[in-house]
Amino acid sequence: MWLDPFEELRRTVERLNRMVFESIEPLRAIGTAVDVIDEGDKIRVIADLPGFEKDEIEVAFEGNNLVIKAESKKEEEETKGDFIRRERRFGRVYRKISLPEGINTDQAKASYKNGVLEISIPKEKGEKRIIPLE
Repeated sequence: MWLDPFEELRRTVERLNRMVFESIEPLRAIGTAVDVIDEGDKIRVIADLPGFEKDEIEVAFEGNNLVIKAESKKEEEETKGDFIRRERRFGRVYRKISLPEGINTDQAKASYKNGVLEISIPKEKGEKRIIPLE
């Protein structure tokens, strides 16, 4: 019986490749770019959340902060004869965005389409207030 001295090295490299690519894949799948745009009468927040379903996303206000949370867990299995293929994916996003004073969170609206979350938050209307100096 002949032993290949490099066989163990090849197996180790294969294991390391699997570990690296399995840990990078979720990061590539759930990149989160967020834009906050002041449009004068409202604040518009646009967040890229590819790979998530609408029911996996939560949008909330905590004081003057907008909180975006998303979590996805997917598992697939394929069986053909003696062969079984299983894939598991997990992704999580948490963003807390500080917003300016004077916004009306009660009138905020959110939509999600094609991996893009868009939130529109109107500013409170009121007369200009001048604060006297003491």
